[in-house]
Amino acid sequence: MTGFLIGLNAEAKIGLIEQAHNKRRFEFSLDVWDADFKEIAPNLEVEFELTDDKSKVSFVRPKKLLKEDYTIHLTKSIKSCIYEYFGNVEELMKQYEKDINSERELDFLRIKRFLLTAYNDLFELDSTIQNLPLSNLKSELNALDREYDSFIKKVSYPPQYSYEKIFLSRQIEFVKNEELMQSTQTIIKSATAQQIALGNGLKAAEEHFAKRTDTKSASYAQELINLKKTRKRYVDLLHYLSEQKEKLKKITKAHEEFVEQYFEEFLRDYLPLTKQLKADFIKLLNAKAYDLDSLLWSRAKGSQSVRRFFVKAGITGTYSSKTFLKYFLHSLDRNKIRNDTKKLFELLKYLETFSAKNILLIQDSKDDSKRYYEFLKNFDKDLQITTSNDPHNHLIVSKPVDFHVIVMEWEVKGMTILDFMKKYTEVFGDSVHSAKFCAITPKDISGTLLADARVSGVKYYATKGNIDQFIDMMRMIL
Repeated sequence: MTGFLIGLNAEAKIGLIEQAHNKRRFEFSLDVWDADFKEIAPNLEVEFELTDDKSKVSFVRPKKLLKEDYTIHLTKSIKSCIYEYFGNVEELMKQYEKDINSERELDFLRIKRFLLTAYNDLFELDSTIQNLPLSNLKSELNALDREYDSFIKKVSYPPQYSYEKIFLSRQIEFVKNEELMQSTQTIIKSATAQQIALGNGLKAAEEHFAKRTDTKSASYAQELINLKKTRKRYVDLLHYLSEQKEKLKKITKAHEEFVEQYFEEFLRDYLPLTKQLKADFIKLLNAKAYDLDSLLWSRAKGSQSVRRFFVKAGITGTYSSKTFLKYFLHSLDRNKIRNDTKKLFELLKYLETFSAKNILLIQDSKDDSKRYYEFLKNFDKDLQITTSNDPHNHLIVSKPVDFHVIVMEWEVKGMTILDFMKKYTEVFGDSVHSAKFCAITPKDISGTLLADARVSGVKYYATKGNIDQFIDMMRMIL
């Protein structure tokens, strides 16, 4: 504890301390003075401790003077401070590095609310849709979302606040300097109050003494001695107050210089890092949202309850969030739509762009191409459909086109779908997406040919002329 020596009775060997912060007073025996008695002086700043039972002072000594150089030294590097603050986020990004660098992407922040709504609605239609991988993925995405919210809160503060919280608060010498500033300000405040009180008392004493005429009396001589002592105390107090103000000035200057010295350097490290972490976090959320959406609708495709619901509700289109959202919005009364619901229309536009698929439809008859084209457009107007009556036209090396799905009749212009698929893979390799191949088979196709096709990689079939089967096949694929 610290305080000031405000009283001393040499004959009784007793001193009096006033504590710096709360002005509590403690009497002590000079026997516990832990220094040379020559150091005792009025208003001397001291440090002291009490006994365990707080009943008396155990020791008193002059407070050690700090060095005059109040320069604050760096105790922890900027990079170390930033890592301590964001280390858990950086580790999380390293853990999910593959997801961040993947091409899987669905705007999580935009679709978040509806994706979770679709999850719950589909679960109500068929509780078997939810399995352990799906449940774990949803829990994982929710946990990452909470981590993201926490991260965004951290980086949303003004740069100056972040500088203080992340960097300055971790500098030991800087923190001690701040504490010293506060204690010195308290000392100055206390000493100033004493100076005013002592000054008023001295003025009154001098005025009273000036009126005395008994200059030869013993009481006059004693009052003069007391007056001189008071004057000395007052001068000492003024000197001490001046020293403390000068000390505060130096401490404050050191504080300001340190704050200014590292601010720009901090921002050069802090701003790019937080920007990159935010970008990586969003990529991660988008990848996991894509996974959840894909797995959710993959499970829904296999549900008879969901399929019956789509048919009964007259829902056309793929088994996807886009189709489900379109159905939901179509069922709303547009005159009663809230502002937050209006955002769902913007989400639909995004999903329509995001889910756009390129379809190549190869058939022998132009009339069939026209009919199937119309069926697909009625099924999903966002599909990009290319029709063709000659598969050879789509095996030109100089004209690679990314097709998500290639639908072909079993044989067109002397080329079977198996021959086309083999040649297509040889010609384009990794230069285009890995397309899903679907066969429109004749009614009398043999089981052996179908088995060979499955082995070759053609997993989707629809009998020629069976439009319901064709649309159902496309719904399952897309």
